[in-house]
Amino acid sequence: METNNKLHPLIKKEWLMLKRNAFMFNILLIVMGYVGITLWLNAIRASASLWFVWVLIIIQFTLYCLIFSTSYLRFRECGHKKIWMIPFFILTILGRVENWELVIIPLLVVSMLAISARNNNLSEEKYSDI
Repeated sequence: METNNKLHPLIKKEWLMLKRNAFMFNILLIVMGYVGITLWLNAIRASASLWFVWVLIIIQFTLYCLIFSTSYLRFRECGHKKIWMIPFFILTILGRVENWELVIIPLLVVSMLAISARNNNLSEEKYSDI
């Protein structure tokens, strides 16, 4: 007896909406954390102790990297190839040059939300067991 790995369209649609909403929540939460830490860091940098500033810088950099890694993982979930890791890596590096992050992060977030919203397929390798 052969098992059918195809999902019912309603279940597939609900699963895609759940994954899209989870991505949108995660990326917006990470970006809000990054912006909050950045603003706080800029406000207290001159008056706070050095060790505390470095802790905030480490948290800020971690959140910065999470923006790109979360976007890349969602890009892969949408069924795109691994070769797209190169532009994500280049954007990550370019974002740290001068103040390019003010352009790159919003551009990345908006484009990933658009890609995520129009995703109508499941990556076969990840969801074949659903």
